[in-house]
Amino acid sequence: MLCIGYMIQIYGLYYKEGGYILTKKVLAVSLALLMSLLNMGTFTNVEAREKEVLPVEENVQYTPPQEETPAEEASAEEVPAEAVEVTYEEQEVNKRVIDPTKPMVALTFDDGPSKYTAEILKVLKENNSVATFFVLGSEVNKYKDVLNQVIAEGNEIGNHSYNHKNLKTITDEELYKQVQGTDDLVYIASGYTPKVMRPPYGISDAELNKKINKPIVKWSIDTLDWKNRDTDKVVAAVLNDVKDGDIVLMHDLYDSTAQAAKIIIPKLVEQGYQLVTVSEMSEYRDVTLTQGQQYYSMYK
Repeated sequence: MLCIGYMIQIYGLYYKEGGYILTKKVLAVSLALLMSLLNMGTFTNVEAREKEVLPVEENVQYTPPQEETPAEEASAEEVPAEAVEVTYEEQEVNKRVIDPTKPMVALTFDDGPSKYTAEILKVLKENNSVATFFVLGSEVNKYKDVLNQVIAEGNEIGNHSYNHKNLKTITDEELYKQVQGTDDLVYIASGYTPKVMRPPYGISDAELNKKINKPIVKWSIDTLDWKNRDTDKVVAAVLNDVKDGDIVLMHDLYDSTAQAAKIIIPKLVEQGYQLVTVSEMSEYRDVTLTQGQQYYSMYK
């Protein structure tokens, strides 16, 4: 307990100073202890989670957020990278250009990275598109290479907590560890710090949003892919209702969702939609992402 108390004391000093003043070695040791503590209360299996009764946020603009499922346990397959020489002309051809006058949609994927994330990245890249991936801190080290691929290909990383707890039911101290601990794990693995947050289950209120101290991103289209595990239903949920400015909720830990993405992404591009990150959409829609505020869509 003395060791844990000393870690928290160090962590608190780091927070008050407002910067990464610790060495990566000390920070990594502290985070290892943090991960051990958090894993004592990791979420249960899918069946148990689906039976859980959760409070519903009040004054929501859309249908109350649905449950999301935890990341499935799986080992990332390492594929040796092949050296490919890309000419300047090819880079210019493949360069993404966003036209603010044309419709855009932000696809988002929660609970990863996972063994299916790379499949989604492949179809995004083939269609000159990007998305926002809200990651769990508990999955970062397992899929470090995938995490860095997400970033390298122009996608956005969002914070989805460490291990998918209902953030309204925990102490302020644990909330700090769930959010800041995930930020730090992502930073250590990639040098990237998430700028946006999606609370597990989409559950939050004004008080919690202020404590999280990041823009809170929810959604306007829920595919319910965690529940139906059906490629056709996921495709229909998007293509039947999508419109300019939508934020779409999916999860990159199901094969059915990865297969749906292979249909949804080229189809949306064919229909004239630009697939952008949440932050890109906010920039081109002149929407300032403000800490403590929540966003469901960015319609014109």
